[in-house]
Amino acid sequence: MAQRDNLRSRHAPAQPSDQSESTPPSSTQYDHTQPDHTQLDHAQSDHTKPPSLTRECDLTRRKRVTYRSINNQDENSTASLSNADTPKPVLSKGNASVEDPAPWPRSRLLIVLLLFRWVNAALTQTFFVPDEYWQSLEVAHNIVFGYGYLTWEWQIGLRGFTHPVIFAILYKALQLLNLDHPMLLVLLPKILQATFSAVGDYYLYKFAQSLWGEHVARWTLFSHLSSWFVFYTAARTLTNTMEMILTIWAMHYYPWPSYMIKGHDPSQHRYSTGVYLLLAALACIMRPTAAIIWIPLGLWHLARCRNLILALLIDFIPIGCAALSCSLLMDRVCYGKWIFVHFNFLRFNALYNVSSFYGTQPWHWYLTQGLPVMIGTHVFPFILGIRLAGRVYRPLVLLMIWTQFVYSLLEHKEYRFLLPLLPIAMSFCGVCFSKLSKAGRASSLAIFILVSNLPVCLYTGLVHQRGTLDVMNYLQTVAHAPNAHIRTPSVLFLMPCHSTPLFSHIHANISMRFLECPPNLSRYRNAESSYQDEADVFFDNPSDWLKAEFRPGSNLPRYLVFYDVLLPKIKRFLSSRRYSLTASFFHTHVPLDSRIGKYVLVYSRPLKIPLTPA
Repeated sequence: MAQRDNLRSRHAPAQPSDQSESTPPSSTQYDHTQPDHTQLDHAQSDHTKPPSLTRECDLTRRKRVTYRSINNQDENSTASLSNADTPKPVLSKGNASVEDPAPWPRSRLLIVLLLFRWVNAALTQTFFVPDEYWQSLEVAHNIVFGYGYLTWEWQIGLRGFTHPVIFAILYKALQLLNLDHPMLLVLLPKILQATFSAVGDYYLYKFAQSLWGEHVARWTLFSHLSSWFVFYTAARTLTNTMEMILTIWAMHYYPWPSYMIKGHDPSQHRYSTGVYLLLAALACIMRPTAAIIWIPLGLWHLARCRNLILALLIDFIPIGCAALSCSLLMDRVCYGKWIFVHFNFLRFNALYNVSSFYGTQPWHWYLTQGLPVMIGTHVFPFILGIRLAGRVYRPLVLLMIWTQFVYSLLEHKEYRFLLPLLPIAMSFCGVCFSKLSKAGRASSLAIFILVSNLPVCLYTGLVHQRGTLDVMNYLQTVAHAPNAHIRTPSVLFLMPCHSTPLFSHIHANISMRFLECPPNLSRYRNAESSYQDEADVFFDNPSDWLKAEFRPGSNLPRYLVFYDVLLPKIKRFLSSRRYSLTASFFHTHVPLDSRIGKYVLVYSRPLKIPLTPA
């Protein structure tokens, strides 16, 4: 009897001590619904190896997957180690012998990330690209307040309303609360977008924690928060920013193969298929180009499922159809007719290449300029991190190469198109930092990253291209002046099209006009046309355009807004129409185009002044 009791006590699970109760789960705890967790963590030692997991497709996640029968006494004796007896995980592939610390408390981490991104929003006071306003805030303002300007994309059904509706809900709440002050209409969307970015930061941390462990996750988060381009775009109301957030969020729930899971808490992947598919579908609805990333990842997931038909019928097809139906219904309500914006987006940008109207770059632009500029000084830990991560993480590298390759096929290229790749790049930076930390060299590189990125963050957020927003603050004051309802101001922007936001920053139904630049839409109708938009016609000969547009006796706008480089060409017109300088705003030290100047000028004229011939 004593011998049997002794044997029973040897195979019984050890009772955890008080200290082990607060210890986070070790890396021996695995996701019970991971579709292909058939291999054990390479970092585990033989004597702590858990029992094999049953191979199940993630589509059967509704059925709880358990360990193989523990009635087998030999397996039970191996698997019944307590948390207190299990050693902390050791990171592999470039992070050997670096013990993982306990994970940061979720609530504290989220609070820190929220505060950081809100400060990020406060320090974002410059102009980046027109889509930041014209594809989001201007549309939302038009939905809620009933006036505004919609660009040509919305007139032909090229854009979906899923993204603008987010800010329309915010505007509607302010309207109902009678808090729709212009300052709040400008500030709160940035705060809301910064909040979304903080959520994305958190899930990047969790993503890296799952794949590499806590140590790499912390360095990944450091790399991401110190990235100048992420800081530059995180609080901007761009669909690309939302695409980046949703992509990394979905990647956290994506069922990665077990050999890629080096973290100490893989159980967080439980029931992940529906979540990642829903987030990926939302990313594709907001930004159809997100499919470039998610089509190969989805196919890879299907290839690893035992029952392909079941996978399609239970998760992929229902979630895809539900997301697409919601998008179609929303666009039906907002457009007032049934329209398939994703097909139009593909047709205009891929088949007819209409986007090339706004500029073309060589095929290698993303490789030689786009991604290197975005990554900046992080390029050193990024390249080293790819090497240190090992071959098992090659799918992430191939995903980055594939995405750049597809985007390179299009003639029109922009930095922001590659935003969803930055979190992946920062993960490899985290691998590098984690490896260097055990040699005591991480601090030097970290200081270099901070010193090289912080000035760029501040300059691009506070200085570079701020004049076009400052002038809108000035015009906002003019539009809301006490006598504005008596003498309604009118404004003409003689600048490259969409150089400023419009009604979303003024929030007054005044007369405003700018030089339009829709692309040559006759191209997709198979019609020949020697096309020149209004902005091109104006800049070819500004003086003649103004004389033809405003003949003696015609109504002149009260305010003219333009860059200082235009002043010598229209100075005679200004003097003949009695315009005088009212305000001047610094814009940039380095103009990025010949039509852009260092200052934004505001000229105005008094009312009821008799005209003199030019």
